[in-house]
Amino acid sequence: MTPSTMMKLLSRPTAVLVTAATVLSLAACASDEDSSTSADQTRVLLDWNPNPDHLALYTAEHTGAYEDQDLDVEFLLPGNTADAAKDVSLGRSDLAISYETETILARAEGLDVINVGALIPTPLNSLITKKSSGITTPADLEGKTVATSGSPSQTASLDFIAEKAGFDGSTITTPNVQQNLNQALLSDQVDAIFGAYPNIEGVELAERTDITTLSATEMGIPSSAELVIIANPTRLAQDADYADRIRRFLAGTAAGHDAALQDPDLAVEAMTPVTQGAYDPDLLAKMVDATVDILREGNNDGDTTFGVQDPQAWADYADWLRDNGLLDTLVDGGAATTDDYLPE
Repeated sequence: MTPSTMMKLLSRPTAVLVTAATVLSLAACASDEDSSTSADQTRVLLDWNPNPDHLALYTAEHTGAYEDQDLDVEFLLPGNTADAAKDVSLGRSDLAISYETETILARAEGLDVINVGALIPTPLNSLITKKSSGITTPADLEGKTVATSGSPSQTASLDFIAEKAGFDGSTITTPNVQQNLNQALLSDQVDAIFGAYPNIEGVELAERTDITTLSATEMGIPSSAELVIIANPTRLAQDADYADRIRRFLAGTAAGHDAALQDPDLAVEAMTPVTQGAYDPDLLAKMVDATVDILREGNNDGDTTFGVQDPQAWADYADWLRDNGLLDTLVDGGAATTDDYLPE
């Protein structure tokens, strides 16, 4: 289920049946819609199905924070996690939820995207194993089987972890199990999984078995923002209406973020209808609490202000990606992020 690095197709939720009369009514409304109404509509492409990492978004929607900003926000499900940068670059979506790594790589490919605020300002990717495996440090991974969700960056990261731990990364077997990380671990097909989130997969697994969790930073990988909100920088510079909508969207999301941190039960209430059938209600509450705890720790500088990112940290991370074979060209990571559209 891990959303952060899976490059796989997603299926949409149950289709909505619309009557012919409704279709005609909607078409009529669309034809009569004035420009001011359409300007306030904002399309946001998600990185994954709705999940606790999106609690700022759905708490903002639930509490009317977007309405307060005179916005009609539509959250879209992706066909593939690679869609985000392409859709924003081409103008098919106003905004998208993506990852720091993918945003930097997209800019290296010439896509027109920039981070305008972080949803989850710190890494979530983790290595999780059963306590019975005896794996407690990166050095214990030598010769082990570690399942991933298929992203090339995960294999490169494991190679880096192995090198820092003093052994050859090729001794780690890395089967690609896509979204079946938890099942692979619980059925003892693998010794550990990499790419899981402690606030989602970690919560689910802890209900079934005793686990050990090692975060990416604990294993020596530089810190990065797990989830970011990307926009089109050319549109920001040339379209005042677009730039204004982005500012209002971020102000609404910041309000949702703050409301969730102040009242996690409100965030659970907001997430329940959009995740119905995906998570057990009791587990959802625990996942939201775990996500809120992460957000309360703030970014790498301990700043809990919504969205804020450090351009120098992005520059350093881009250098790390290049030094470890994940980036072929020189990219100014610092230019891939801006706080200019966040609320003061």
